[in-house]
Amino acid sequence: MELTEVVVYVRDMERATRFFRDVLGLELRFESADWTTFDTGACALALHATDRRKSGIAEPDPTFLVADAAAERNRLAGLGVEVTQLREPSAGVRVFDFRDPDGNRLSIESRD
Repeated sequence: MELTEVVVYVRDMERATRFFRDVLGLELRFESADWTTFDTGACALALHATDRRKSGIAEPDPTFLVADAAAERNRLAGLGVEVTQLREPSAGVRVFDFRDPDGNRLSIESRD
Protein backbone atom coordinates (compact mmCIF):
# COMPACT_ATOMS: atom_id res chain seq x y z
CA MET A 1 0.00 0.00 0.00
CA GLU A 2 1.30 3.46 -0.90
CA LEU A 3 0.11 6.86 0.24
CA THR A 4 -0.55 8.86 -2.92
CA GLU A 5 -2.36 11.96 -1.70
CA VAL A 6 -2.95 14.07 1.41
CA VAL A 7 -5.99 16.35 1.34
CA VAL A 8 -5.96 19.65 3.21
CA TYR A 9 -9.27 21.54 3.52
CA VAL A 10 -9.07 25.28 2.92
CA ARG A 11 -11.50 28.20 3.00
CA ASP A 12 -9.75 30.47 0.48
CA MET A 13 -8.27 28.53 -2.45
CA GLU A 14 -6.37 31.46 -3.95
CA ARG A 15 -4.72 32.35 -0.64
CA ALA A 16 -3.90 28.69 0.09
CA THR A 17 -2.48 28.14 -3.41
CA ARG A 18 -0.23 31.19 -3.07
CA PHE A 19 1.01 29.96 0.32
CA PHE A 20 1.85 26.42 -0.80
CA ARG A 21 3.28 27.54 -4.16
CA ASP A 22 5.01 30.83 -3.30
CA VAL A 23 5.95 30.45 0.37
CA LEU A 24 6.63 26.70 0.58
CA GLY A 25 7.80 26.44 -3.04
CA LEU A 26 5.73 23.39 -4.03
CA GLU A 27 5.27 22.64 -7.72
CA LEU A 28 1.71 23.25 -8.87
CA ARG A 29 0.24 20.26 -10.75
CA PHE A 30 -3.42 21.27 -11.18
CA GLU A 31 -5.42 24.32 -10.11
CA SER A 32 -9.16 25.05 -9.92
CA ALA A 33 -11.52 26.93 -7.63
CA ASP A 34 -12.40 23.77 -5.68
CA TRP A 35 -9.43 21.42 -6.07
CA THR A 36 -5.69 22.12 -6.44
CA THR A 37 -2.81 19.65 -6.33
CA PHE A 38 0.94 19.97 -5.88
CA ASP A 39 3.77 17.56 -6.63
CA THR A 40 5.62 16.69 -3.45
CA GLY A 41 7.54 13.59 -4.50
CA ALA A 42 5.92 10.23 -3.82
CA CYS A 43 2.70 11.79 -2.51
CA ALA A 44 0.58 14.65 -3.86
CA LEU A 45 -0.77 17.41 -1.66
CA ALA A 46 -4.36 18.30 -2.58
CA LEU A 47 -6.23 21.41 -1.47
CA HIS A 48 -10.00 20.99 -1.25
CA ALA A 49 -12.14 24.12 -0.89
CA THR A 50 -14.81 23.99 1.80
CA ASP A 51 -16.62 26.47 4.00
CA ARG A 52 -17.56 23.78 6.54
CA ARG A 53 -14.07 23.07 7.91
CA LYS A 54 -13.55 23.08 11.68
CA SER A 55 -9.97 24.01 12.48
CA GLY A 56 -8.07 21.67 14.78
CA ILE A 57 -10.51 18.75 14.67
CA ALA A 58 -9.08 15.57 13.15
CA GLU A 59 -6.81 17.67 11.00
CA PRO A 60 -4.10 16.15 8.80
CA ASP A 61 -0.46 16.89 9.56
CA PRO A 62 1.42 16.76 6.26
CA THR A 63 5.17 16.52 6.88
CA PHE A 64 7.64 17.72 4.27
CA LEU A 65 11.18 16.31 4.17
CA VAL A 66 13.94 18.88 3.48
CA ALA A 67 17.73 18.75 3.56
CA ASP A 68 18.05 21.21 6.49
CA ALA A 69 15.07 21.85 8.78
CA ALA A 70 16.86 24.65 10.65
CA ALA A 71 17.53 26.56 7.42
CA GLU A 72 13.94 26.08 6.23
CA ARG A 73 12.62 27.21 9.62
CA ASN A 74 14.70 30.39 9.35
CA ARG A 75 13.51 31.00 5.76
CA LEU A 76 9.83 30.64 6.68
CA ALA A 77 10.21 32.77 9.81
CA GLY A 78 11.86 35.43 7.64
CA LEU A 79 8.76 35.42 5.43
CA GLY A 80 6.56 36.06 8.46
CA VAL A 81 5.35 32.49 9.02
CA GLU A 82 4.92 31.67 12.72
CA VAL A 83 7.02 28.56 13.39
CA THR A 84 7.54 26.39 16.48
CA GLN A 85 10.88 25.64 18.04
CA LEU A 86 13.04 23.10 16.26
CA ARG A 87 12.90 19.78 18.13
CA GLU A 88 14.66 16.43 17.81
CA PRO A 89 12.11 13.67 18.56
CA SER A 90 14.70 10.99 17.80
CA ALA A 91 18.42 10.96 17.09
CA GLY A 92 19.21 12.71 13.81
CA VAL A 93 15.61 13.85 13.14
CA ARG A 94 14.84 17.57 13.40
CA VAL A 95 11.31 18.89 12.97
CA PHE A 96 9.23 22.03 13.47
CA ASP A 97 5.58 22.89 12.91
CA PHE A 98 3.68 25.85 11.48
CA ARG A 99 0.20 26.63 10.17
CA ASP A 100 -0.99 27.61 6.73
CA PRO A 101 -3.36 30.59 6.28
CA ASP A 102 -6.40 28.36 7.05
CA GLY A 103 -4.88 27.12 10.31
CA ASN A 104 -3.87 23.66 9.04
CA ARG A 105 -0.88 22.31 10.92
CA LEU A 106 2.12 21.38 8.76
CA SER A 107 5.54 20.02 9.69
CA ILE A 108 9.01 20.27 8.16
CA GLU A 109 11.54 17.55 8.93
CA SER A 110 15.16 16.76 8.10
CA ARG A 111 17.14 13.60 8.81
CA ASP A 112 20.86 12.93 9.14
